[in-house]
Amino acid sequence: MSDVEKFVRFYESKFGKCLLEKETEYIYNEVKDCKTILDIGCGIGSFEQKLSELDITGLDISEEMLTEAKKRSEKYFVLGDAENLKFDDSSFDAVFYVATLEFITNYKKAIQEAWRVTRTNGKLLVIMLNPESHYFLEQTADKDSYFRNVKHTNVKEIKDYISQFYSVIKEEYFLGIMQKVIFETSDKKFASLYAVVGTKDRD
Repeated sequence: MSDVEKFVRFYESKFGKCLLEKETEYIYNEVKDCKTILDIGCGIGSFEQKLSELDITGLDISEEMLTEAKKRSEKYFVLGDAENLKFDDSSFDAVFYVATLEFITNYKKAIQEAWRVTRTNGKLLVIMLNPESHYFLEQTADKDSYFRNVKHTNVKEIKDYISQFYSVIKEEYFLGIMQKVIFETSDKKFASLYAVVGTKDRD
């Protein structure tokens, strides 16, 4: 089964649909007031499909993922590398990553590039898998899990690097998962995700 097929199957499952709803709600609350938005690592375009009212450009390094994304949404999708974005400086009011930044080889270069294409007073939203959570440990026990491809597990180190470029206005653990049951929590033993929100104060 290809990676695209795995993602499609996951997000068509009852659990996957519920998870997508929660993630989409979080993203919407953070970027709903932003005019132009870049989704780095858009995958099969699930957020573009769900957030049809927002002006989102989806970027991914996989042609196969983008082929599927274009079936789901009429948004603009771009084949590209997070470490070398082919956009002009100050092109977007918001940039977001969802379970993407921690998979990128040079996350520092990716953050620098995100900062470059963000307009002054624009926003960065980074949502990462929480490597200390029960859910993460459960998933990485599966030898076929894509969680095993995570390259960076020190989310606080990543947050500190982000703070060198953006003013961090929020950080939090959220979205508890236990045995495919989703619940509200900020306890990092159970919260599957860690979010950092920042604003760009200078060019």
